Amino acid sequence: MTSSSGAPARQPGPPRAVGPGAAAPAGPDTGYGYDIARTDPRAPGRLGPGAPAAARPRRRWLRWVLLIASLLGILASLVVLYLVVIRPLGIGTALVALTAALVPVALVLGAVWWLDRYTPQPRLSLVSAFAWGAIGSVLLSLFFGTFFDAWISPQEETELIDSFLGATVQAPVIEETMKSAGLFALLFWGRRYISGPLDGVVYAALIAGGFAFTENILYFGNSFHQAQAAGTVDVFWQTFFLRGVLSPFAHVSFTALCGLGLGIAAERRSLMLYFGLGLGGLSLGMALHALWNGSSFFLPVDPEAPLAGFLRYYVTVQVPIFLLLVGIVLFLRLREKRILRRQLSEYGRAGWFSPDEVEMLVSMRRRRRAETWAGRHGAVARMGMHDLIRAAISLGMERHSVLFGRPTARTRARERELLEQITADRRLIGALTAPVVRG
Repeated sequence: MTSSSGAPARQPGPPRAVGPGAAAPAGPDTGYGYDIARTDPRAPGRLGPGAPAAARPRRRWLRWVLLIASLLGILASLVVLYLVVIRPLGIGTALVALTAALVPVALVLGAVWWLDRYTPQPRLSLVSAFAWGAIGSVLLSLFFGTFFDAWISPQEETELIDSFLGATVQAPVIEETMKSAGLFALLFWGRRYISGPLDGVVYAALIAGGFAFTENILYFGNSFHQAQAAGTVDVFWQTFFLRGVLSPFAHVSFTALCGLGLGIAAERRSLMLYFGLGLGGLSLGMALHALWNGSSFFLPVDPEAPLAGFLRYYVTVQVPIFLLLVGIVLFLRLREKRILRRQLSEYGRAGWFSPDEVEMLVSMRRRRRAETWAGRHGAVARMGMHDLIRAAISLGMERHSVLFGRPTARTRARERELLEQITADRRLIGALTAPVVRG
């Protein structure tokens, strides 16, 4: 085996630096055995060896069974959703409602893409989160909402009381619980999905965006039926303006609070914070949901300008809340960049990355330039550069999370796996980009 420079590579063993100020050779158990010289062979072994991992047999068949069961569950849920929601509207009305619902969901997906592209999550998990919000949480909300509404309703209730309880109690409690169940499921499957606050916000936004997408189809379809019955389109456009233009991020704001709490708890690796911050964020999301739904019962309505009172409330109450949440999300995005720079710089001081590489890895523009440069040498080189960037990002974020808790054999194995992947990508890129004949 030869290195990218054409020189024979050293056999696996502790790396040795060459030249003035080189570090002393490390013992046999201190290095990872790579053929790339590093200034500090012991780093990043400062986390310690960790506890010995218990040998557990792999159960790949169980993973396949769960995957197939999930796909069958999604297909069955789609059929039920079609029979319960889409079919009663009619094909023509459903198409109109679907087209109108694409506008707000496109805004949500665009915002999620911008948030997630710095430390991207697995695409399959992102699609699953959106599917849970659009299908699973909607069906469960319709199912449990009926029983919960009957439980909280008084024996003698008027239509106004029933509408008020449904909007301010039943909808916030049931809908936010069902949406947040998807976040808890992601935590159950592993911390690789939600490992920090921004991860929790991204998945929560996708779940809430999927829920709002299906709910908007139902609302837009009903308003379109009313517009046809009245012979005017004012009802439909008013509904579209309120839900599609003014409040595309309403559900996202509610559920993001639970995702934020769970993400902070996952980063701190604290079981108590999972319950405290998770339930706290869920409760706060329910409160904001109730405030949003209940405003229509208390705002004065002017027959000549029916939207004037709502717009005043929207500007004075909902817009500041939304801007506060946007500020929190932007802070989390900048925080991830600082975390990545700090942790990769630690690896850089150990010799794993050069200063220029660290600058490339923390800059979106330089990442694109690096992939473009690699792409000039073929698609395989570009894929290798893309994989190296993804592995380095995971390495930095994993390192940050491990520092909050006790390192274990699993975290050490994950670090070793990522470092081996980065080294393999370096060799691949070097082999594909180095000239065959040197001048």
